[in-house]
Amino acid sequence: MTLPRIIAFAVFAHIAFVSTRMNGSLYALANKASTFTVGVLMALFALVPMLIAVRAGRWLDAVGARRPLAIGLLMILGGTVLPAAFPYPVADIAPLLVAASLVGTGMMLVQLTTQNLVGQRADPANLPAAFSSLALGASVSGLTGPVVTGVLIDRVGHRLTFASFALVTVVALTFLLHQWQHLPTRHAERARAEPPPVFDLLRYREIRNVLLLNALLSSAWDLQTFMIPVHGTRVGLSASEIGLVLGSFAVATFAIRLAMPRLARSFREWEVLTFTLFTAAVAFALMPWFGTLWPLAGCAFLLGLGLGAAQPNVMSLLHSRSPEGRIGEALGLRTTVMNSSHVVLPLIFGALGSVVGAGAAFGVMAALLGGGGVTALKGQRKR
Repeated sequence: MTLPRIIAFAVFAHIAFVSTRMNGSLYALANKASTFTVGVLMALFALVPMLIAVRAGRWLDAVGARRPLAIGLLMILGGTVLPAAFPYPVADIAPLLVAASLVGTGMMLVQLTTQNLVGQRADPANLPAAFSSLALGASVSGLTGPVVTGVLIDRVGHRLTFASFALVTVVALTFLLHQWQHLPTRHAERARAEPPPVFDLLRYREIRNVLLLNALLSSAWDLQTFMIPVHGTRVGLSASEIGLVLGSFAVATFAIRLAMPRLARSFREWEVLTFTLFTAAVAFALMPWFGTLWPLAGCAFLLGLGLGAAQPNVMSLLHSRSPEGRIGEALGLRTTVMNSSHVVLPLIFGALGSVVGAGAAFGVMAALLGGGGVTALKGQRKR
């Protein structure tokens, strides 16, 4: 399976994931759910992946790409169908909660597998560029998903929007069947009789540092996905306008990832990651001060420039520093650490947003990112 086909497949799956997450939060808010309830809903996208990601990564190392991709897509399909089939006035928020768990877990399986496939097929000397290409695909879906979702919600309603992206998942399943024979089925057998402890890879200092930084940056990414719809709803933006704000974030991630192969020739991974921390901190600090479309879109664009540069460099560091035969496990550990913050922070910021508003959540995240940037800069000088 060639790199462009892997990226195309990841784009289809990610569009369905992004749409379900945005549509789910707006559907709940439209039915008078509290900010804390929406926080619980967003946390469920990460809860099951947090618990099983390392085992899923080891399973991926053992069985290859076919089964994880097929099961992941079927779970996403089930998660998009449920809210379309059961109206909120009849079933309340339960279908959305189940859908969040299914879609989050399915996307975790798809994401681990596509990241592993890219790492296998990329030139080891050119990993940042290869992962930048994969990240560009995520930027395309990150732009397409929110914008199209917002328009569909305004035109046809939440339930038919869920059904529309179920069809997108069916397209991804069809593409998977077409590429089935080109996917690896099994990797080399492990020499160890028993698997190591779940967090064994944290013994490696460089992996540990990368994972801690990734957790912070992923929390920032998740916060903008969760709190921008909340903030936009409170200041009176329509679903289409909220989609445009989120879309401007995706445009920025696309732009910075398009430039990443050239940047990788001039800057090391840790230098780029330090830039991401400070840029994202400034964007979050500015966001509470605005309540109209274009200033918020500008803040989201700045945030995208920062956070969009993170993933290719994190993935490059993980693939180059992981022990041989344990890349899937390292990716699973990254997902576990990352989703731990995704589970906890929406609950914290949801509760905080219910009491003092979205601005406080943005301010706290700006302070955390700024502190992380100072720490990364000191570590870079020592290195």
